Amino acid sequence: MPDRLAARVTTSLEHVQLPSAEQIWRLLDVMDVGLLITDPARRIIYVNATFTRESGYTLDEVHGHTCAVLQGPATDPADIEAMRQALDQGEGFSRVVLNYRKDGRPIRYRVRVQPLYEGGILRYFVGIQEDYSETYAALERLGRWAHVDSLTGLGNRRAFDRALDQALADRTGVQLVLLDLNDFKQVNDERGHQAGDQLLVEVAQALTGVLDSEGSAYRLGGDEFAALLPPAAAPVEERLREALAALETEAVRAAVGVARAPDEARTAPALFRLADSRMYRQKVGTRS
Repeated sequence: MPDRLAARVTTSLEHVQLPSAEQIWRLLDVMDVGLLITDPARRIIYVNATFTRESGYTLDEVHGHTCAVLQGPATDPADIEAMRQALDQGEGFSRVVLNYRKDGRPIRYRVRVQPLYEGGILRYFVGIQEDYSETYAALERLGRWAHVDSLTGLGNRRAFDRALDQALADRTGVQLVLLDLNDFKQVNDERGHQAGDQLLVEVAQALTGVLDSEGSAYRLGGDEFAALLPPAAAPVEERLREALAALETEAVRAAVGVARAPDEARTAPALFRLADSRMYRQKVGTRS
């Protein structure tokens, strides 16, 4: 059976008229993805019409140049190095790269490059590039949303953990402030969750106002908030209590715990435990 199938395919191919070289170039020119071909030294010898339409460069303008002509000040050096290493080894790669149009506008491309060998000798590099700008922007938005509390607009627990780890890694010092609302469950029980949500939004706004761009605020979950401030920042505990007490919706009382790194703790878990224990002692009515 395999021999019969092979014979049928061979017979069928005998009647197929293969496209001429000119027809092949015309087919490449109407592809809806950017296409470029370079020689082994990575000098551009061909680009199609889609490449020209998206980048603004004609073949005459890029012929003999390397793809460095498409790069600019914000092109990631790590991307450039990774592509260079792959090409030096005669290998292909796939990567999302920030390039620039002829008019200077940036554009994100998904670039796929494959080497073309003839008789074991590298003859060409064939590159396909697709405009990835909209997809990249959408993924960036999703990434930001993954670090934002949807109710208050503050950073969420994931964003807080990352920021705290970074602050400790920088070794410049940081103040950690934890805030927990008193009797918040009572608000939900007596007035409903919508009122509770509104209160959380107002607390977030009050916290942001007290920080006044000096630090960053986060909602860790439920009625627990946090802030990270530089070590030299002025104390915020009293200002926080005043801001919460002045809320129009309802005067709010809260427990606040503060810990400082590296003076009092050097790791994220130790710093958090210290601030949390001080907040808890205050919450149950004792002094730290």
